[in-house]
Amino acid sequence: MFALAESQLTIRSYPSDGKHGLVCIFTEEDAVIANDRTSTRRRRARRLLLLAALGFTSGCQSVGQHVAQSTSSEHVSATNQTRVVEPPITVRTVAFTDDDDLQVRDLDELDELDVELDDLDSDGGASANDPASLRDAMALDAANETVETAPFIQDQYSYGFEQPAGLTLQSIESMALGSHPAIAEARARVESTRGQYVQAGLPFNPVLQYQSDEIGNEDATGLHSVQMSQQFVTANKLGIAQQVQAREIQKQQAALRIAELRVLTRVRAAFATAIVSQRRANIADQIVELAEKSIESVNALLEAEEVSKIALLQARVEAEQARITAENARTQLQANLRTLAAAAGMQTLPPGPLSGNVGDDLTGAPWEALLAEISTNSPELSRAGSELERAKWSLQLACAQVTPNVTGTVGVGVDAATDDTFAVIGVSVPLPIRNRNQGNIRSARADIAAASAAIQSTQLSLEARLAEAVGRYQVALERYTRLQESVVPTSEETYKLSLEAFDAGETDFLQLLTAQRTLFTTQLNVLDAAGQAKQAAAEIEGLLVTLSL
Repeated sequence: MFALAESQLTIRSYPSDGKHGLVCIFTEEDAVIANDRTSTRRRRARRLLLLAALGFTSGCQSVGQHVAQSTSSEHVSATNQTRVVEPPITVRTVAFTDDDDLQVRDLDELDELDVELDDLDSDGGASANDPASLRDAMALDAANETVETAPFIQDQYSYGFEQPAGLTLQSIESMALGSHPAIAEARARVESTRGQYVQAGLPFNPVLQYQSDEIGNEDATGLHSVQMSQQFVTANKLGIAQQVQAREIQKQQAALRIAELRVLTRVRAAFATAIVSQRRANIADQIVELAEKSIESVNALLEAEEVSKIALLQARVEAEQARITAENARTQLQANLRTLAAAAGMQTLPPGPLSGNVGDDLTGAPWEALLAEISTNSPELSRAGSELERAKWSLQLACAQVTPNVTGTVGVGVDAATDDTFAVIGVSVPLPIRNRNQGNIRSARADIAAASAAIQSTQLSLEARLAEAVGRYQVALERYTRLQESVVPTSEETYKLSLEAFDAGETDFLQLLTAQRTLFTTQLNVLDAAGQAKQAAAEIEGLLVTLSL
């Protein structure tokens, strides 16, 4: 460290990576920082360390008039708080060039200061960055300018990362999956069936009983005994019953997947509608702006007696209609946002516009590939298959229930009259003579037939729904593509030429108005086509689950 009292100069030299050095020069007027070729974050960290070493954090104010606050203002607490970054001191950058030379904005400043430098390195050798060689190698760098940054507030978790603007479809989907009550209900039903699975495998509890016989017979106090009985389940009924409940768990898990896909489908469809409404509102605002500009242009032409008052009245009518359209578009946007919030299972959405392009990911939909995917991954088919398996296991259980359970009894007793002790042993078995579980067996066989037919019916229903959704998607996609590639460019060129002709006085306002209406109508038609394609795509992506809850 070197200091000159006459010029209030402080210079420090820091080695960096064994090759380049970090030199900081502070004067009474400003601060000059020399940085090596590192990232902005590393340079900021080194500047903070350097300021701390010079005594800024202890309140030193003698270095310059721009250094008035502690660097602790950039400290971020461990809690989730925003941090306020104070405006930094005035900085002039002195950077190493590719030839390991140092550039300073104003070379004459060092000449006037007449600085004598002494290297601080512990090795005591002559450094490659000593003042004598640096001063000869310095050149003027006019590109480096004084930078002053205004205070700003920044969240500690978003520092250094680019944050997406607005609410994305992915964020709303995540919130819906975590908070929608329909999904919570389906999850609870899965847990309920898991409890039934556990219960189905539990055996009967033993029965403990006290019995007294022949009380008062010949003035005797009777026979007293304690008995314990246990019913033993035969034919593996408990295991089969658990298999029935296991298929019920699979069925409820498929129902949970259906609930999730139904919610996601509704969210995607509502998001497409809302983002189309948002874009409509933006276009409506543009129409209002152009209509107001048209009034100004017509007014100017009317004052120059180049158009009649009819054109001005027509422009005013058009502007008022544009304002009404814009108000209606904003009202519809708010309604669609509320619909989106309800689809996501929330009262209101977080503040902010929707982020996304309604025309993204609109590609062709091959029928065979979609049908194969639906047939493989559809939770409706999975639920129907689980129902068939459950019916088959239910038939096995009904047949096993024909075999009766066996109940065994053991006990010990005492004859109060003679004080003799006796034992009690018993076995009981119900005789399946009249009731051989015929009704349940017949019902289980009918359930198997119904479940098999349900699978075929579900497959046909999925194919029909897929054909309808793919048809709507392809029609909307073709319309969107044609409008976007052909009609919109033509409408834009027509409006541009009409505007130029109107400004040149070669056409009337009515023709310009017609071209303007055609352009914005085309843009709205593009939005409608994209929105219809997105809604059909949402149904296909949701594996064609019904939208009703």
